[in-house]
Amino acid sequence: MKVTLSVIKADVGSIGGHTRPSERMLHVVREEMKAACSGSKGLLLDGLVTFTGDDIALIMSHTHGVGAPAVHRFAWECFLAATEVARKQGLYGAGQDLLVDAPSGNIRGAGPAVAEIEFERDPQSKDRPAEAFLVFAADKCSPGAYNYPLYAAFCDPMHNGGLLLNPKMHRGFTFTIIDMDAKDKDRIIRLDVPERIWDVAALLQNPDRFAVEAIHSRYKPDEQIVAVSATRLHNIAGRYTGKDDPVAIVRTQGIFPAPEEIVEPFLLGHFVAGDARGSHVMPIMPVPINTPVTGAFCLPIVSCLAFSMDAQGRFAEECVDMFGGPAWDQTRLKVQAKADEWRRQGFIGPTMASHTELAYTGIVETLEALDREFVTRE
Repeated sequence: MKVTLSVIKADVGSIGGHTRPSERMLHVVREEMKAACSGSKGLLLDGLVTFTGDDIALIMSHTHGVGAPAVHRFAWECFLAATEVARKQGLYGAGQDLLVDAPSGNIRGAGPAVAEIEFERDPQSKDRPAEAFLVFAADKCSPGAYNYPLYAAFCDPMHNGGLLLNPKMHRGFTFTIIDMDAKDKDRIIRLDVPERIWDVAALLQNPDRFAVEAIHSRYKPDEQIVAVSATRLHNIAGRYTGKDDPVAIVRTQGIFPAPEEIVEPFLLGHFVAGDARGSHVMPIMPVPINTPVTGAFCLPIVSCLAFSMDAQGRFAEECVDMFGGPAWDQTRLKVQAKADEWRRQGFIGPTMASHTELAYTGIVETLEALDREFVTRE
């Protein structure tokens, strides 16, 4: 049976600033999700509603395929319902990520972050008798936030011993990398690793422009392992509306990397663009699911849930919070110390986002006004 995983996430309002959605917002969306999974609608096989920072995430399984209008319309209606609650409660940024009035069909490019993978769920499969996957959700950062961890996990045996130990992974992978500066149509490149890992690195070192969109197995080329929401809100809106706050799906185990190999690179607390006003560079902190943003400068955060799926495309009754355990407490302390030291430099140089990113903020008007005051010295 063909099953599609869809993860769709948006910021449609939060309490007291960019912190977290209200319980009432989450309740409304969870009721919608419950109805969509029940016999009354039957749209979804299963679904879960979570939040990371101020973003509500819908994690769904269904049989309608990638980009299915009915599923995307359902997600949009969920976000509209949450927006209405946010407006009534007087919350900040109500409907912020809904950048069009009424999307036609697929909502990719309409504001919410979207990651989807379709695969064959076959319990008799020799390679995938069980289906395990991770869902990452990040807040206060750009789509390039996953560049480093995905490169480390799929290209570097120093981070992932499975690249050496598993003959099926040893065949390598195909990276699909998207040029996020292309506004009219998607501009992508596909590169095979390990043969072209340096070319992959040359692109991914610029996370403002290039991001991993997908990764496929070369042992089973039809098997997609990774999907990332790689769209830029400022390319849609033409102005700063908030950071892009990407989601990612990573299938795990068997012929793919194990969960512990995928999360290992997050021990670093790598630097990403985003944070306060989307205009700084800060280390990203792995946090438990349903964590609000409360720290200085809105430190970028990322959550990760591990799922199993039965033969009918339903999730196991429990999921595992991969960043929720004590193993990550030391990393969180390290990342916070790293952030504190980095912020001491203030606005000078690399501690703020690149001018490419700042071009969509109010600093442009200041620089244009100052430019008119410059004189050429004879």
